[in-house]
Amino acid sequence: MRTAPRVLVVISLLVMSPVAVSAEWHFTPFIGYTFKGATTIHDTENAVGKRHWHFGGAVTLVGNGPIGVEGLFVRTPGLFLNDESACDIITCVTSSRSYAVMGNAVLTIPRHWNQYGLRPYVSGGGGFLHASRTDTQNVLPVDLNVVGLNVGGGAVGFVSDRVGLRFDLRYFRKIKGPDPATLSPPVSPVGVIRLRYWTTSLGVVFKY
Repeated sequence: MRTAPRVLVVISLLVMSPVAVSAEWHFTPFIGYTFKGATTIHDTENAVGKRHWHFGGAVTLVGNGPIGVEGLFVRTPGLFLNDESACDIITCVTSSRSYAVMGNAVLTIPRHWNQYGLRPYVSGGGGFLHASRTDTQNVLPVDLNVVGLNVGGGAVGFVSDRVGLRFDLRYFRKIKGPDPATLSPPVSPVGVIRLRYWTTSLGVVFKY
């Protein structure tokens, strides 16, 4: 029965602390482009290095100080699809996508330096990357989840008390994945699985 009072005390201290009082949530849906990609995964249309649109969102907790945390999601439809080139009738890509789910640490300038003006930041962390593609005859199907990292930065500026804009430039890459020898059919002609790309995005920030 002593657990409940202790929990109440801890919650009270957290709520009353300057960090908890000053912290705010930023919810940011965004759109942008994925570009400069490279991979050893079957890319029969040479599409990964092209520019593709993406969408996603970020949930950030940040206070008066320079440290924050963030959850990030980016989905890129058609990463392995190249509309500008002809393809082999057997291996034409019919659908593909990639998405990243990441947890990040955020480093920004203290709020009192610029109040609610433009607030630059850098962030980075890890999570997982997903890549999948299907082709006309299902000859080279891909459905992969791998461990990845990301690092990037940008700036947030508020146009009102509750609404702002966020610009972000970010690099993603695979750091660990399945043993190619365990995959059937193989997803990479060279055995080693690599995936990396850049993203740039513009989002609307809603502060709570």
